[in-house]
Amino acid sequence: MKGKKLSIKVSNMKYEIPREAFKQRLEDRLNFVMVDLLPADRTPAKFENVVHINYSSQFKTQFSSQFPNKNQNVILYSLETGDDAPARAANDLAELGYHFVYFYNGTPDDVVLDKGLN
Repeated sequence: MKGKKLSIKVSNMKYEIPREAFKQRLEDRLNFVMVDLLPADRTPAKFENVVHINYSSQFKTQFSSQFPNKNQNVILYSLETGDDAPARAANDLAELGYHFVYFYNGTPDDVVLDKGLN
């Protein structure tokens, strides 16, 4: 193998997670950054230790300046019914090279998740 270089391509991953996985991450944060894509004054739930970054044309810039580590575990979510911002934001972060991006499309009914209810 003299003169040959081994290169491994690491793909950027984004996954949609179900409600139970979202609830578990709320309870056990580990090293996840939770990002609510709705403005703080419009979100139906006030979960603790959540960053609010409105999904807009400035999202990529705002997120990458606040969280430059591309190996950071990220959960993007919105509790607005029918909002496709979490999936679009996950695509944006994967395009920027973030490796572990999860997204959750919730509803206003999810406000009970921080109270341990289903």
